[in-house]
Amino acid sequence: MRSYLVLTPPGGPDRDHRSTLIMRDGFSWPALFFPWAWLLWNRLWIAAIVVFLLQGLSGFLMGFAGLELAGGLFGFALSLLVALEGRHYRSESLIRRGWTLEAVIPAPDLDTAEETFFAGLPEPQTQPMPASADWARDAKSPAGWQAPPMGLFEHGAR
Repeated sequence: MRSYLVLTPPGGPDRDHRSTLIMRDGFSWPALFFPWAWLLWNRLWIAAIVVFLLQGLSGFLMGFAGLELAGGLFGFALSLLVALEGRHYRSESLIRRGWTLEAVIPAPDLDTAEETFFAGLPEPQTQPMPASADWARDAKSPAGWQAPPMGLFEHGAR
């Protein structure tokens, strides 16, 4: 069963939890095949630059006789590392930016993880609206039009 991380933005979640992020933890196939592009897509700029340079070094090593295997294994190991730890690095990056890890939910898929998390939230408190007769009765001044003026203009030819 997969685990999903529930992260809320800095300042807490909005009223409808639209900004709450639920992301899967674990291996990422796109990160295995396109590691630095995956890091860029997830806004991990410095890691993307480092991985890009290290993959360039891997390609450079593969150009030398006798180092083809070492360069290929180095590039594969780098891609495998990003695929295994990329999502964790992304969650840690968000936490450093002020996001809060609310829960880790084991679930078979994203929909089940969302249902599990949002079902456990407390219901919002609703206050009944006052009846129209109550607010109309409370809004009347006791003197009606005979009260002293309260605006810029006087009423009733005063």
